[in-house]
Amino acid sequence: MFQLRISLTFILLILSLAVKAQEESGYAVKYDSTIHNKWAPSGVRFGIDIAGPIYNLFEPKISNFEATADIDFSKFFVVVEMGQGAYNSTETITNYTNSGYFFRFGADVNMTSKDANLNALYFGLRYATSSFSEKLLATIPDSGWGETFVSEEQDKSRANWVEMNIGMRIRISNSFFAGYVIRFKLLKHNTYSENKFEPYFIPGYGVASNKTNWGLSYFIQYRIKWKKKPITWRED
Repeated sequence: MFQLRISLTFILLILSLAVKAQEESGYAVKYDSTIHNKWAPSGVRFGIDIAGPIYNLFEPKISNFEATADIDFSKFFVVVEMGQGAYNSTETITNYTNSGYFFRFGADVNMTSKDANLNALYFGLRYATSSFSEKLLATIPDSGWGETFVSEEQDKSRANWVEMNIGMRIRISNSFFAGYVIRFKLLKHNTYSENKFEPYFIPGYGVASNKTNWGLSYFIQYRIKWKKKPITWRED
């Protein structure tokens, strides 16, 4: 399902970029010497990820919801992303639950900044942090002595990582955009309560024992504009 959505997004973006912008559009104005500050933001965009809830239908152990916001500065975007994640695993002798919040902050650079419809193919960097709580219940068989019941909780677990992202975003109507982000995550730091268990899952990151993880977000976004964006048209 995700591959189909990615393919459709890619096709629509290529088709939209194939139309050359020769005149002022409803979203952008040609940049020239009379425009003194092309770096001034022209709008802010808000969105939600729909990939997480869909993935949860196929993998009930993991739930994830996140929202994003970005503001433009010429061909760059400052991006803030926030979300909530949880993991719930019940096995024969163990039960592990995890829930918490994560936050990402970073910037994207638009590789198609001359598109008059403000579609984008972009590369981005993020710094991310997560704060979460965990609970572990386990029944450990002990030959000759029956069973040992273990119950541990910790609510001050934290993790930090960095991400390298690549994504696409296309306009699907006047103010609505859709697009995906592929994330490469590199875990930098993971802390948890002393004398207790090491976290298995980090909200927003994934399996904690992996020093690197991949992720996919598919956002539906709404853009609020206060002026047309000044851009340089593509040459014939």
